[in-house]
Amino acid sequence: MPRDVEHFQKLQGLLDLERAEERQRNALDRRELPLAELVARGRVLLDVESREFSTGLGGRTLVTFEKEHGARLPLRLSPGEVVAVSPRKAEIEVAPSGIVTRSTAKSVQVAFERPPPEFVSEGRLRLDLLANDATFDRMRNGLATVAAMERGAARRRREVLLGNEPPQFDRVEPFEASRPLNEEQHTAVGRALAASDFFLVHGPPGTGKSHVLAEVALQHVRRGKRVLCTAASNAAVDHLLELCLEAGLEAVRVGHPARVLPHLQGHTLDLMVEEHESRKVARDLFDEAFDLLGYARKQRGQGRSRERFANAREAQAEAKKLMGEARVLERRAVAHVLQRAQVVCSTLASLDGHVLGGERFDVALLDEATQATEPLALIAFTKAERVVLAGDPQQLAPTVLSPKAKALGVSLFERLLADHGEGVKQLLKEQHRFPTELMEFPSREMYGGQLRAHAAVAQARLEGQPPFLFIDTAGKGFDERAGEGTQSLMNEGEAGLIAEHVARLGLPREEVGVITPYRAQAEALRERLDDDALEVDTVDAFQGREKTAILVSLVRSNAEGTLGFLEDLRRINVALTRAKRHLFVVGDSATLGRHPFYERLIEHAQAAGAYRSAWEWP
Repeated sequence: MPRDVEHFQKLQGLLDLERAEERQRNALDRRELPLAELVARGRVLLDVESREFSTGLGGRTLVTFEKEHGARLPLRLSPGEVVAVSPRKAEIEVAPSGIVTRSTAKSVQVAFERPPPEFVSEGRLRLDLLANDATFDRMRNGLATVAAMERGAARRRREVLLGNEPPQFDRVEPFEASRPLNEEQHTAVGRALAASDFFLVHGPPGTGKSHVLAEVALQHVRRGKRVLCTAASNAAVDHLLELCLEAGLEAVRVGHPARVLPHLQGHTLDLMVEEHESRKVARDLFDEAFDLLGYARKQRGQGRSRERFANAREAQAEAKKLMGEARVLERRAVAHVLQRAQVVCSTLASLDGHVLGGERFDVALLDEATQATEPLALIAFTKAERVVLAGDPQQLAPTVLSPKAKALGVSLFERLLADHGEGVKQLLKEQHRFPTELMEFPSREMYGGQLRAHAAVAQARLEGQPPFLFIDTAGKGFDERAGEGTQSLMNEGEAGLIAEHVARLGLPREEVGVITPYRAQAEALRERLDDDALEVDTVDAFQGREKTAILVSLVRSNAEGTLGFLEDLRRINVALTRAKRHLFVVGDSATLGRHPFYERLIEHAQAAGAYRSAWEWP
């Protein structure tokens, strides 16, 4: 559909609506909801204490917070989120804020631009999640940059993005793949290399779309190109980093990944810069500057004499000079590390930040593109002349809060496909994740029956367990209810069945995942299972992930047949396609069966001999 440049202005308007909705919801929640509900909704983290202080890049103060005795945190904040820190009970006028740089099950690290007040190192604290306006600002900047492409090749690229001009492709050249590729993967790599503007890789679960991107990165590097690997989430970027490293590429990770594996940590920009000589000198200068600032504070605190004020001013001026010199050295170290990298990996939201703001690339590879809003995905097009987008429109869509901005829920991947047709896309059809029994239903329902199982997994089995089981709780009285202090739902009866089956499987906990659409049920399951090695989370957290065994609690059980989140079939598609060998689903057919999709799921289980009633289940 042809569009004019006003399309980008309309997107800016939708972003403003989304930003206003987020702010309004936050303000309303904090004004009207009890503290317990804010905690349950993941807006507040209570009763944490500072455990460790250190200095990061740019002289930022890094503070690690934990619960007493190292207890598990009830929620996991994501790197890049902004939090305000305040005393648990005392009130303060202005709470200092910082950015989450690292998060684990038991700790969260926050970076402060300035040293935080003394209360941060004393007693129990609360962390309040704040709206992150920086991402909105960067998306608006990206839209303005694309809209301003008025001359020559840049204008043509803008017209391609608007759907007014067809994308161009060079002749597909033969290439020597670094790893075995099936027919569709080989075609996808070849056409991605030939794309002058963009190319779409449609990768259903387990079909290796990220491996295709890694191969495209390697082939471009062999041609002397500088490559950017990006995605909306830290987890997706980390996965691309790992694949690029496995391919032998020199890659650097910008930002702080959510859960960097030990063998990846040495490839993050922070750690690579730490080893640079310029950074070592800068660190000494920062230490000296902080000592001078401390001296200045003491001078002011010991009296009001002219001499002491003069000493304080002199110390502050010298500290400012030293910090300026240190930042120049740091920028030099950062630039050197980035220039040496063949591949740079970063989230979309960080591409317009201070580290990569001035960087340009020959090609950008955007993974999980269907999870990014169009304004966010367009940032990649401001960093590179050609972009390869990989994603799956049948999995999680972009998250949009405002009903008035629901058009943001259509990703750039989907719009480009609608505008330019199937000729700009390659569907990957061979999946390497699960056996045929687990593939059949999602393939038929979501992918037109086009998927096939690779020979290595087609007949794979988990010893002692069938590939698929649906446990029907109809009539058991396992009714849904709101969790304590929250509007989110839980189902204690289903939680019991899940916990029993986890124990029955006897697998190492790292090989098992428990998924539910509802936060309250996830928390109830975590408490019941009480094992940090066992991942229990909502559907969104499992996008792009896989486990040997996946257990799914659908929760909904009510007389009205209300399904809520379960009506988003793309979300459920994610839940049903994470298991490599065994999928165990618990739900109430009396509630679920009123929806055609779940009716077909239950019929499929019955036809496959995978249906069990909870009345007869041990």
